[in-house]
Amino acid sequence: MLMKMYEKEVLLLVASTALFLNACQSGRMDTNAPSRSELDNPDTVFEGPVPRADCGPGSMPETDIQGRVSLEDRTSGRSQQGYSCNLELVGQHQGRGASWQHAWHEDCAYYGTSFPGQAGVQVIDVSDPTNPRHAGALRSPAMLDPWESLKVHEKRGLLSGGAGWNGSGPLFFDIYDLNGDCAQPNLLSSTPTAFPAGHEGDWAPDGKTYYVGGTTQSAIDVSDPNNPQLIAQVEAIGSLHGLSLNADGSRMYAVNMYACSAEALNGLVIYDTTAVQNRELNPAMPVIGSVCWADGSTAQHTILVHYDGKPYVVFVDEGGGDGTGLGSIDPVAPAGSARIIDISDETQPRVVSKIKLEIHMPEHADIQASDVQGNGIFGYQAHYCSVDRQDNPTALACGFFQSGIRVFDIRDPLRPAEIAYYNPPAQVGRNAELSSSEHANGTAARSNGDGPAGVENNLTADWCTAQVRLIPERGELWTTCQDNGFMVLRFTNGVWPLN
Repeated sequence: MLMKMYEKEVLLLVASTALFLNACQSGRMDTNAPSRSELDNPDTVFEGPVPRADCGPGSMPETDIQGRVSLEDRTSGRSQQGYSCNLELVGQHQGRGASWQHAWHEDCAYYGTSFPGQAGVQVIDVSDPTNPRHAGALRSPAMLDPWESLKVHEKRGLLSGGAGWNGSGPLFFDIYDLNGDCAQPNLLSSTPTAFPAGHEGDWAPDGKTYYVGGTTQSAIDVSDPNNPQLIAQVEAIGSLHGLSLNADGSRMYAVNMYACSAEALNGLVIYDTTAVQNRELNPAMPVIGSVCWADGSTAQHTILVHYDGKPYVVFVDEGGGDGTGLGSIDPVAPAGSARIIDISDETQPRVVSKIKLEIHMPEHADIQASDVQGNGIFGYQAHYCSVDRQDNPTALACGFFQSGIRVFDIRDPLRPAEIAYYNPPAQVGRNAELSSSEHANGTAARSNGDGPAGVENNLTADWCTAQVRLIPERGELWTTCQDNGFMVLRFTNGVWPLN
């Protein structure tokens, strides 16, 4: 009986000892992580940076602080070799580059391309991960540039997207059937819409509703994918970007840009979407709770996760912290990153940890600005993250623009730690060849804030901006970076999958 009573404490002691020994053997201790007594305090927030990954054999580590591509590496050509830590490239389809988003179904991948370019969404057959094969392109109106709205509902085998065209429209919502041969998507519908041009969005878990994030939250009934119907349009609270929903579709966890509070304009808003899910007439989406902050901006997207049944939201900021959260993507501001939010009390969500690299810390704002000068409006900020599973997740993989793909151990939401990264080789001088890369030749490149319109980005580091697919049974990671296109990466040195 006594052993049973103290079994949990014994296991915790063993685990803590193992972590301590591992840290000592790797030559580093996490001096930034809060102590156990601090974590028991509900007001404690882990501010970062996360502990560095311990890079094993075969790695080509960064040469400076965590997440940085130094000015020296950019000018010497070192960044053109790339950086890796416990991740290796096993297959790639670079094509002419990629744009903002990446989606997948079974052995296929799909990614958007830069507008204007007319290349459309690229279809990649990944049945052989060592040799990804270009299988065609989708060029219906929305797929010419679905911006960040390109999403797959895997159970229903449906690919969807709203026309973005960098905010200029036209207004279409397209759905493809991926069942059968995923490398040959079948267009089911291309529907003119009444809501603003597609920017971001996501499926409800049951696959019957697609929500479009914008200046309004628009809900589309896709029960019949051949005939989508707009069923709700609610004025959003400052939102332009992403969202996620709970399992029964009754809650939306939406980003909030520009209007979270008078003091901090960026944050999370939780909406009650029960009326939409139940298809009530003229459904409302009342706000249940929110949390705001000023050390990040341009709120990007959310992921709902659970730890032993307790709900949290992973939240990603695209912009830096200018003290207000007012959409700053100026590289001079400390770079935006990710955070984990406890939502067990929906009315009062609480940030518990921030997933920041060393380069994201405020004391490095000056070197951030000097490093990324001439390479576009985005520096080391985060953009999209993915988890390996929603229940008791073990890993979070994120695209951090010029810091590349970063992977974190999040088994303890209060103690995130980096386990791997891959920052692909810089494609200096290849702007003309990469016509589908938004970074190399898109609108964002031509209004980069570093000089007059038409000045090309220097491509001294890639932009990694898309969602990441984690495949535990194969120890693989799929994603796109804008200049390097589609990549299959494989974990090395036993760092993932995690137990």
